[in-house]
Amino acid sequence: MRIRLLATAAALALLASPANAQGFGMGGGDGGQKTRYSEQEKREEAANERAYRDALKNTKATTGDSYDPWRTIRPAAGEKSEKNAKR
Repeated sequence: MRIRLLATAAALALLASPANAQGFGMGGGDGGQKTRYSEQEKREEAANERAYRDALKNTKATTGDSYDPWRTIRPAAGEKSEKNAKR
């Protein structure tokens, strides 16, 4: 009887404690996020951001603002599709 009471009390104590799912794993207590960057890491990140923005600009320049991925599926405005033309 005493063992059952002790096991129940231990189970309730474990259930009542917080889970702390983030921040206390194998990576340490910081939750896996870096708070300080070295100067080299800052320069690398800035270069990556510039390259990303340049790639986006090139993509927009080659496709234009009126890019329509469905252009081969639906007819342009004012045109009739082959299905509608037969009717």
